[in-house]
Amino acid sequence: MDKVSISALQNNNLLKNADISRLNLEKITGKLHTINGGEVLYREGDKANSVFLIVNGEINLLKKDKKSKSNSIVYADNEFFGAKELFKNVNRCSTSVSLTDTYLIELSKEEIDYLIKQDEKIASNIEDNELDIEYSPKFSPLIENNFDDEFDEESELLEDFVNQYNIDEIIKSIDKQEKIIIDNLSQIDKKDEESGINHKETSDNNNKSFKLNENSQRKERPMDTLDIKTEKEFMTADQFEMIVKALQLVNANVKQDDVLKNIVDVAINLTNADRGTLYLVDSEKNEIWSKVLVAHEIEEIRLKIGEGLAGYCAQTGEILNINDVKIDDRFDGSFDKITGYNTKNMLVFPIKDKQEKIVGVLQLLNSLKGQFTDQEKMFLNAISLNVAFALENAALVEQLVKTERNKSLGKMGNFIAYDLKKPILVSKRYAEHLNKKDLPIDVKQVVNLMLEQLNQVASQVVAAADYTEGTTILRRQPISLNDTLQEFAIEIHNFVRTKNCKVEYGLGEDVNVYIDKKEFYQSYFNIIKNACEALPEGGNIFVTTEKNEDRIEINFEDHGIGISNIDLKHVFEPLWTKNKINNSGLGLSISQKIIEDHDGSITIKSEKNVGTNVIISLPIH
Repeated sequence: MDKVSISALQNNNLLKNADISRLNLEKITGKLHTINGGEVLYREGDKANSVFLIVNGEINLLKKDKKSKSNSIVYADNEFFGAKELFKNVNRCSTSVSLTDTYLIELSKEEIDYLIKQDEKIASNIEDNELDIEYSPKFSPLIENNFDDEFDEESELLEDFVNQYNIDEIIKSIDKQEKIIIDNLSQIDKKDEESGINHKETSDNNNKSFKLNENSQRKERPMDTLDIKTEKEFMTADQFEMIVKALQLVNANVKQDDVLKNIVDVAINLTNADRGTLYLVDSEKNEIWSKVLVAHEIEEIRLKIGEGLAGYCAQTGEILNINDVKIDDRFDGSFDKITGYNTKNMLVFPIKDKQEKIVGVLQLLNSLKGQFTDQEKMFLNAISLNVAFALENAALVEQLVKTERNKSLGKMGNFIAYDLKKPILVSKRYAEHLNKKDLPIDVKQVVNLMLEQLNQVASQVVAAADYTEGTTILRRQPISLNDTLQEFAIEIHNFVRTKNCKVEYGLGEDVNVYIDKKEFYQSYFNIIKNACEALPEGGNIFVTTEKNEDRIEINFEDHGIGISNIDLKHVFEPLWTKNKINNSGLGLSISQKIIEDHDGSITIKSEKNVGTNVIISLPIH
């Protein structure tokens, strides 16, 4: 099991109160599943041979009672289900349907037994976690529908699910979000009391992990426990409804960029701010960072913790409500100068997780009411813990996506190595054999063209296979750089011409470099190919060399579509193919690996709609 999956397992209710430090998880492999919204995971009557842990998302269990009424129970982040049936050795007593796109870890009975042997609390968690769904008096009734006899039982279940899902606003507003608000509001700072806001005492949840669905929530409907009158003592009905809708928006996505945008939108609306920024804490670099719009382009900005008002908030955890930022020495007005914006007042609020660790900072600018009040601070306090969990979930999903991408890379490598490499190399050898025969001129030309294409494809396939398997072997020798680049120019001429492009060379002083010419050509080809793709209407590509002390720099320049700053940091990531229809996403990753294996470096400078420079630096031999 990879580190991301282990982290997800450790956060799950299955291991609640267990001593994580004493658990040996090496024998736990687990299966990672991605289930689309509306997809059936298993059906009533299926064999129960595993337990499912929810990393992110929602699963709805649907069951018919003796009167053929459909009942429902929902499981969400960090919860698990399916254990009771497994250990009772009975078939599934319900149908499992995903309400949203959901990430699951599946554990076998052997793996669960292995965990229980190490800590008996896990067995207690299983006992406490689920209702006995074989006898399920507390399953929540769904809206009933009458169906013709011709519909089978499964169709009825799915139809009930659809009817339930169509009243999403009612179910989600009452069934989940109001419960979340109660839990969050119980943790509001005592500082608010100084402003005259009265808080009704609620149950102390400070020592509990925040979950979308607690056990108590599953065992009885939230309306049985929700006391709206209590909440109205410190919040009006309209304000309460506004918070509920805000939390729904915060939890509407799991993609990090969408989550960040939603959180900022929610904070702006709740506080009546003109603008807002959410900074995330990068503990490794001791920085906070965010994505902002500069000159119609999204850019990443970074500040040292302690720098500026947001950095100060990240360092101290202090809530800052500043009526005039111009008289505060901590305010950095450089961004206003760049954008032309005029910041007058500011509310800066720390986002803390359940361990009180600062994970982000919300910075709200220019209250539309003239200044920010304690009421706006109360609103942010009410959503802050939920915001922290949304950020944590988004980061976890992003790590899971990267893990899946690496798995896909390995699978693709196996496919290239075992299914493509051999037939292509065999075809190449047949073409070479034909080329030695005494053939008619027109046939000879066709064979030559075929051999040229096969050589090119074979080189790329071998390079991709070596990259994914990590088996590249360099056969280096000292050679003239200028002579090598001129040979490459002849070799790539036909390819460039088909793209309606032209490569112009400006070679400086010749030097010897210690390289594997065949491998180095792959880097050269990938860079030229990318430059051609950046010139969809055709154009010139410039290749120049310049000596820099004991190194030689090769510069590839095009005046094409360019790369945005926000995307530039991803270009060397394997399988990253944004806006590249005919690209595998491996070219620059392979090029970087080859260049670094030659003790060199490769850097890219680019500006959107201006052009790109790729610079290779190699040691002079």
